[in-house]
Amino acid sequence: MSGFFRWFGLLAFGVVVIAVSLYTVSRLMPVPAEDAKALALVEAPRTMEGPNGFAALWSLRHDVAVAEAERLLVLEVESFRARPILAGAGAEPSLASALDAYPRIDAEAGSDTLCSARETQCLRHVRDRMDALVPAVAIRKTLAARVAALDDYDYFRSPFPARPDTPLPGYNPLFQMQTLYAYAFARGDREEGLRGVCRNASIARKLVASSDMLVGGAVGTALMDTSAALFVDMLANLPADYPLPHECAAAFDADGAMIAGICPTMIGEGRYLMEGFRALNAGEPHWHRRLMTDLFLDQRKTMARGARRHAWFCSSQADALLRADTPLGKHAPVSGGWTFSCLANATGCILDNIAAPSLAGYAERFQDTEARLRAVSAWRALREQANDARPLGERLDEWQRAHPGGRGIRVGPDGSGLEIDLFNDRQGLVFTLPPPAP
Repeated sequence: MSGFFRWFGLLAFGVVVIAVSLYTVSRLMPVPAEDAKALALVEAPRTMEGPNGFAALWSLRHDVAVAEAERLLVLEVESFRARPILAGAGAEPSLASALDAYPRIDAEAGSDTLCSARETQCLRHVRDRMDALVPAVAIRKTLAARVAALDDYDYFRSPFPARPDTPLPGYNPLFQMQTLYAYAFARGDREEGLRGVCRNASIARKLVASSDMLVGGAVGTALMDTSAALFVDMLANLPADYPLPHECAAAFDADGAMIAGICPTMIGEGRYLMEGFRALNAGEPHWHRRLMTDLFLDQRKTMARGARRHAWFCSSQADALLRADTPLGKHAPVSGGWTFSCLANATGCILDNIAAPSLAGYAERFQDTEARLRAVSAWRALREQANDARPLGERLDEWQRAHPGGRGIRVGPDGSGLEIDLFNDRQGLVFTLPPPAP
């Protein structure tokens, strides 16, 4: 019996030695070169030229001068940095913002009569409710002026540190303006309506180009989608040779700006998640959590694994897929999997694999928005061919040969309108345009 315990003890000791040895080797393994390169890309500072409009966007819903909002924003960021992180169960409500001292101008009155953020027939919606919309439009005049002023800025970048409780600006007023522009157009003020919807498209472009978080880029694409739909509805009610305001010169051009925003948006989201991860692990946890952190969580390796997933959207493989107009989500890495380094970073690998699917479907939104703009560009060009008696399909094929690349456009089943297939089906599988006739 004593021999059994001796051999059992030796076996257990051997298992422990092997386990400790494997753990030690796993712990000492360096960050893979590919992951390290991705992490450097995510952590690299990104500078932008021109005035930052974040303070104006942040204070959009309050009756406060932008200069004062910029001063308040500096104080708010300092105060936010000093606060404990509010995350998880039992977290206390966020502290009051300095903006709460100023009246709100984003009235809720009449919201039920406005076009929704996903409305594809806003002009028709407005024409059916002209009388009911009078008070709703009137009380949003001040808000409309503040939204219009956003186009004076070059980009919108948040100065708040990236944390799970980072304050976000209110984007809803941007979508409420679509109703006001459609209302102006419907009542006969075509210039105001067109200028407004084209300004919103310009703001959408800046949101996509300057986004430091996924939510900003996603809002930008959604705003461009609704703006493009309203712009086409307006043009369909005008002669083909109607002179457009200068704001509309390139607002809806299919110039690659939407898909160009995928890489910086994903990198910005990666930076946000990395900084939030750092912030969550910077405090003093309970001893048992500290033990698990010290033994089974390598913060840098975990961040590098996540960075590789975000940096992929800036890779040559992603670029080739974009040029071929192939859905990125079908090829993007959705999990870091399990490697030998996970032995000493089990917690990190679990967290990374849980977070991996969070990017699914978002890149396709950018691709679909670019495809919509391409369809709008084709629609406008065909619309100007009023004296061309050739069949629509023939003229469309000619335009696509002259503008290769991008999503294929086809004539609709009724033989008069245009349509394209969409990758992201959140608003349907097909985007349609009316007949391109003046």
